[in-house]
Amino acid sequence: MASREEKIQQDVQDLHGLGYAQELFRTMGGFSNFAISFSIISILTGAVILYDYGLAWAGTAAVVIGWPFITIFVLAIAASMAELASAYPTAGGLYYWASRMKNKNWGWWTAWFNLVGQFAIVAGIDYAAAGFINATIVDRITGGPAFNTTVFVSGVINGQLVTMGVILIIQLALNIAGINLVAILNQVSVWWHIAIVAAVVILIFATGKPDQSGLTLGAIQPLDQAGSWNNNLGFLNLQYGPATSYPLLLAFFFSLLLANWTYTGYDASAHVAEETIGARMSSAWGVFLSVAVSAVVGYIFLMALTTHLPNMSTLFPNPLPSDLSQASQYYFGGGVAVISVLEYNLGSNLGDLLSAGIAIAMWFCGLASLAAAGRMLFAFSRDDGIPFSGFLKKVSVRYRTPANALFAVALVAWLFTVAAFVVGTGTAIVIVTAISTIFLYAAYGVVIFLGATTSEWQEHRVWSLGRWSKPVAWVAVAWCLVLMVLFSFPTSGNISFPFMVGTVILLLVYYFGWARSHFKGPKVQGSEAELSELEREFQHAAEELGGQQPA
Repeated sequence: MASREEKIQQDVQDLHGLGYAQELFRTMGGFSNFAISFSIISILTGAVILYDYGLAWAGTAAVVIGWPFITIFVLAIAASMAELASAYPTAGGLYYWASRMKNKNWGWWTAWFNLVGQFAIVAGIDYAAAGFINATIVDRITGGPAFNTTVFVSGVINGQLVTMGVILIIQLALNIAGINLVAILNQVSVWWHIAIVAAVVILIFATGKPDQSGLTLGAIQPLDQAGSWNNNLGFLNLQYGPATSYPLLLAFFFSLLLANWTYTGYDASAHVAEETIGARMSSAWGVFLSVAVSAVVGYIFLMALTTHLPNMSTLFPNPLPSDLSQASQYYFGGGVAVISVLEYNLGSNLGDLLSAGIAIAMWFCGLASLAAAGRMLFAFSRDDGIPFSGFLKKVSVRYRTPANALFAVALVAWLFTVAAFVVGTGTAIVIVTAISTIFLYAAYGVVIFLGATTSEWQEHRVWSLGRWSKPVAWVAVAWCLVLMVLFSFPTSGNISFPFMVGTVILLLVYYFGWARSHFKGPKVQGSEAELSELEREFQHAAEELGGQQPA
């Protein structure tokens, strides 16, 4: 059994073989690596935010059938990505994999798909966290009206966006302060999630009330009967009706966004590979186990809620009242199905307390997501793949973290959410969740496709599916294609499809106008001796500043 120091030496040697110096601080263990992906998946974030959405489109079938159905495909995706993570253990993960398996052009597109998804997932998580924190904590402290709807700049910034900004500032400061602190907080996050889920499940099954929804468990019964959406984009006028106006099977497939957006961000284990000890195996298991554990824990949590629903007529009224304060957030109202279920079964005091626990879990999720996105941006900037790369690739000598990249992610995520709010007001959360799902899985699909159609990388992997590698990869690629079509559909006033098209057009212009001829792909920072000298310079500077030093 290799010692900790021997594992680190091998990790540094592996990183040198990929052309990079050990600039970041390598200190994360296997559990910490798993914890960052588990925290980003966060069954208390995605599953809670979009629980209303799942009920609206398919009733209880969104959970009873949809969750295990999606889990099968996501496990295939995670397994295929785990193989690749074990072959190329470097920050930036997917971008580097695509570049090595094919060429710099595939790497460039993968990087941008992943980056857009990373920006959007940070935005979606922290915007939702802000809403929950306001509703369950801030409003209780102030005793005033809902802070979410407090307007600071009419049509541009409301209370939810203000709280989101505060959340991002705190998360940014903690992320810059060092990977040790973030690793500890992610470990706390794992046990926090499990504790809240256990409390909800035990209390609901022990003292919960009978289901009053009138729904048949597992049947496809959309609750949205009053939705009427109209996206007039000038050149394209989209008008469509409620979920009940669609064929049941199609409505069920739209409801799968509930599960699929929850299962995003597990590439984080690959993005922090340069800070993980025993990176090849730890990153691979982190990617796969974060999905597998979330699948089990999430299903138990959601089934507890789904078997103890209150009357749904307040959350999903038909027709819609002029006052939507009690209506579901699906209708851009103030009601949240999960909070309603908890209060119905456990009373307002205990229900609100558990809801506040969920809000804190969302904060942990955002912290981990910012960490992963910052590493992705840093890695791409290190190879000069993005404007302002010189600034973005700088590493804090004191803390050994990609401080500038982390700052940029936080700023862009907040501005992105402001833009989504200006365009879609109440639909902002649906916009950013769908966009993050589409672009992240586009990147996942690209690298898995390349893995299935090339073979050189296989000699480097240490985590392998063996003869099942290619069949599993093709299943994964097929589902990535399906979900990109499904979640581009403008349900709930969602404008993700026009945004996706617009983003791809801009990237095409940027690619053919500059990147195709100027971007060189992954760069070798120097010879073995030069890389070692660079690391010694970092160590010396860190010692002088009293900051983080390499192990």
